[in-house]
Amino acid sequence: MSDEIQILNQTGRWRARNVNYWGGSWEQIQKIIPEFTIEDFRAFPNTTPNPHLRTVVRKPKTLLEVPMPVGVVSHSYSLAQHADVANKCFEGIKDEFSLFRDSVDDFDCEIGITDLGEWMNLRIYFPESYDHTPSDGEKIRLRLECMNSVDGSSRLVILFGWFRFVCSNGLVIGETKTEIRAIHNENLDLEKIPKAISDAMKLIDGDKARLKNWESKPVTDEKLKKWANNPLSNKWGKKAACRVFHICDSGHDVEFPDPFAPGEATEKPVKKLIRVPGSPEKAANLYDVSQAMSWVATSRNDTEERLIWQSNISAIISKLATI
Repeated sequence: MSDEIQILNQTGRWRARNVNYWGGSWEQIQKIIPEFTIEDFRAFPNTTPNPHLRTVVRKPKTLLEVPMPVGVVSHSYSLAQHADVANKCFEGIKDEFSLFRDSVDDFDCEIGITDLGEWMNLRIYFPESYDHTPSDGEKIRLRLECMNSVDGSSRLVILFGWFRFVCSNGLVIGETKTEIRAIHNENLDLEKIPKAISDAMKLIDGDKARLKNWESKPVTDEKLKKWANNPLSNKWGKKAACRVFHICDSGHDVEFPDPFAPGEATEKPVKKLIRVPGSPEKAANLYDVSQAMSWVATSRNDTEERLIWQSNISAIISKLATI
């Protein structure tokens, strides 16, 4: 691993704000994470503060910076520092696997932060020994994903997912979907994080078993059409369903010459785009379909929406299995 933090060629959006990503070890990337304080909310110095609201303020990291207000919160709000949340995640990993106690800080990590630092997306990648290699030979890697805000606008979210190298897809399955979706109030308890992570890690083999089961379940054109036009369209909309269907049918993503054309998802006029990396010419089983869905979900520009869509995949796939 490089001794320097890497600026990654990926960006995102969170509530219309830019998110930039960096990569490195936790020791490296934690140096760029800002800290925050809770201050009185007042119009001018030495005036009476608002009795109902307080201000979240980013602390300067350099001599050239000044304190920056990033949000207004209630008195019941509980501030969860990004670094504290991340350290609790690592604590959970260490608690479950003692062999990582001396090396967990060297795990590959990525961190996305908004311009003012009020929102963080942390990804922790597990060692290759946790990789799963499907029959197509394209490895997927286990990763823990965490999202946290300090301005009271989003819940703290922590869950496990799988990252596919060939196409940079993300997929949240089901067995390890042990989530923390906590509101930042007086009941927020960061001490729950390590146990939740430790419990989820015991279910990793269940995730792999489900992936293997998907590979053993064939799909037909007729079932794919029915599924795309109904459960998938109902959940993700016709355009996304159309894209998933065509990736399954030809291996190519598509765009829409006439976005307002009527008809079912599978009937809309389309123009073929790039061949999706790692996609077969025609989906043969549920696993192939899950990767087509993951490609579309991962392309969502809004980072929170992307994770929600990735989390939807397993449930929607189960509907295809019953058609």
